[in-house]
Amino acid sequence: MITWMQRHKKYLVITIWISTIAFVGAGFVGWGAYDLNKDRAASVAKVGHRTISVKEFQSAYANHYNFYNNLLQGQLTQEQAEQMGLDKIVMSSLINQTLLLNYADEIGLMASKKDVIERLRNNPNFQSNGVFSKELYYSILKSNRINPNDYEHELTKEILYTKLENFFKLPASTKEIEIFTSAFFMEDRLAINTITLDANEVTVNEEAIKEYWEKNKANYLTKKSYTLELLNLPASATKFDDKALESFYAEEKHNYKHEDGKLMSFDEAKEKLIVDLRLKNDKKSALESFLAFKKGEVNATETKVIYDDDTLFPIDKIQIAAKDEVLKPVIIKDVYVVIKVKEIKFPEPMSYELAKKEATRNLLDELQHAALQKKAETKLEKFTGNDIGFVSRDSVKSIAGLNEAKSAEFLGHVFDNTSKKGYKIIDGKAIVYEILEQKLLNDDKVKQYVSLIGDNVLQVKQKELNQNLIKKLAGIYKVEQYYKGK
Repeated sequence: MITWMQRHKKYLVITIWISTIAFVGAGFVGWGAYDLNKDRAASVAKVGHRTISVKEFQSAYANHYNFYNNLLQGQLTQEQAEQMGLDKIVMSSLINQTLLLNYADEIGLMASKKDVIERLRNNPNFQSNGVFSKELYYSILKSNRINPNDYEHELTKEILYTKLENFFKLPASTKEIEIFTSAFFMEDRLAINTITLDANEVTVNEEAIKEYWEKNKANYLTKKSYTLELLNLPASATKFDDKALESFYAEEKHNYKHEDGKLMSFDEAKEKLIVDLRLKNDKKSALESFLAFKKGEVNATETKVIYDDDTLFPIDKIQIAAKDEVLKPVIIKDVYVVIKVKEIKFPEPMSYELAKKEATRNLLDELQHAALQKKAETKLEKFTGNDIGFVSRDSVKSIAGLNEAKSAEFLGHVFDNTSKKGYKIIDGKAIVYEILEQKLLNDDKVKQYVSLIGDNVLQVKQKELNQNLIKKLAGIYKVEQYYKGK
């Protein structure tokens, strides 16, 4: 997983600005070496005349963490974030941003109060019936524990950065669009041949499996587990009339939206409002039960063992908890639960019996892959195949019986390689191919994708310019980094 994340760092946008209203609920954990001398206590770095505050660093870290965590469907742990050097990625990103902001200051770009007000007014998150609502704005910030001054300070920086970006925009020329279109949408006429293995062509015996397991023991570990003592708190039986619910809805309606972002009406949100208002009222008694449980005055109602891939429990909080630590009440299935982390069992090598099934599958996969490679390379020496006509990167037809996604994977391999002949192993078969003919420019594709290609040209030029500009600015503005990392 760590290797995957490191390989995909490039997909993380350099700037993750708070103005997207991707509010963060993740806590900020302990940091490594940090210089606390004088004014440095409030900052992690100084770049030119601008400082990067601890709060900015924390917010950026939480946003980056959430970005990767969403990519991994909630499976990112703090340990994995440390292994991939997430704090260093964040620091580098913030320093680069601040270098550019220094330059914006130097050339006289400014973000006025009028700019900030205009951006706030146009933000749909702060609108009620299409019109900016000051009450909604402050309510959203308050519910997410964000100070309006901090938010508007970040918004000012975003506006300034956007102005600088627009200052350097270099529109795509006709020739550049043609070149990119040729690169993206060149067409190859392919001949292909599919190679498969017979059912019993590759087999393994007990001795081979055991030998494979012995060599790869480090890859077969038990899951990290947590034994939890749970205090399940029953929901109160309080009944709410419409007046109480309508009052609660007026305060919190920004939290009740359809998938398309539109606000729910009172009637549409009513069932959720009943649950959320009950939880709000139950919070005080839940905290009292938490304190009693922590002091040993009440006993757990259940003991449960969970693993790192659990999606029901707040695994992010459990992973960083100490043994015997009692967590504050969390909401699980619409009721409060107090959790005590009774035991933490770290991964350990599996016995052969436990690992055998997975080891057998992995060994077979390796042997089958090697057998397919050998047969494909032999086939390439005297290749003859079925002519499937012209294809491009965006072709959607099925190739060699593959589904659309796998066909796209195969075509990506063909167009990413410079060899006239080759093969790609997908879904237990080798697809051997030969390029018979090429077309470099398709006028229909130019017309169809001219806007998309123009945007790509602009992004590539912008990225190249930004990288070179940042290198230049790093030699002009002094960078002092106080946060030393873990």
